[in-house]
Amino acid sequence: MDKIFYFISTTIKRIKINLYLNIITVVTIAVALLILNIFFLIYINVHSVLGEWQGKINIIAYVKNGISADEIRQVSDELRAISGVKGIKYYSQQDAFNEFKKELKGQSAILKGVSPDILPAYFVISLSDKAIAENGIDSVASSIKRLMGISDVQYGKELASKLSGVIILMKMLSIGIGGFIVFSILIIISNTIRISIFSKKDEIGILKLVGATNLFIEMPFILEGIVQITFGTGLSILLLYAIYEFFIYKLEGSMGVFFTNVSVIFLSREAIIVIFIGSILLGIAGSIITAGKFIRNAN
Repeated sequence: MDKIFYFISTTIKRIKINLYLNIITVVTIAVALLILNIFFLIYINVHSVLGEWQGKINIIAYVKNGISADEIRQVSDELRAISGVKGIKYYSQQDAFNEFKKELKGQSAILKGVSPDILPAYFVISLSDKAIAENGIDSVASSIKRLMGISDVQYGKELASKLSGVIILMKMLSIGIGGFIVFSILIIISNTIRISIFSKKDEIGILKLVGATNLFIEMPFILEGIVQITFGTGLSILLLYAIYEFFIYKLEGSMGVFFTNVSVIFLSREAIIVIFIGSILLGIAGSIITAGKFIRNAN
């Protein structure tokens, strides 16, 4: 218990002594995390929109005229066996005719006397997220078109290609920016702790002379790094929320009634907890590496 009290009191004392340096460090960490969190928030909202689009990307496979019910069942089994196919739904000629009448709404009277035989039966094929994300839609469509009972295949090829490209780009950007920010924060924490260690070089030397272990000497510096990253993370979340509210306010003012169809979400509670935990672990890692390296080499 005495050790814990010593660690906490020593950490607080060092933070007060180097208050300006710690404030600068916290603000710098907050700005770095803010950039990462802004991108993360954009990614969440874009991914949400893409998710809605993904659900609308289906392949329409038209069935050849004159095939039997057994052949249709065989085609159904072959469709389900294709990699990337999530689900299928069959529409007979009568079903296709009924769907067409629904789309015409009040003008369905023009179809009076028209036979459902004018329309082909078809399958509506939904795709797996993996097939869309990995730009495998063309491959799935080609496999479907090769089936004996299928006459033609239609799908939003251009939209699917752009959607897959956006998903891949977002993933690559998230990895690249995230890695850069993490590395930057490690450098910031490392430099701050290194300066703090150098300012306490004589004190560290005395502690070593009286037999203090390296871990005992390192602990206040590690706690200092945890405090910096925790306050920096908290500040970045507050700034992110302020920017989010300002953006929503401007969006409502500029788009008016159209804003009702736009759903811009903030980070969930779970996401914020994960950000805090990840940031604290990052702070601990940076502190341990730096403190261990310089204290063990200190005379």
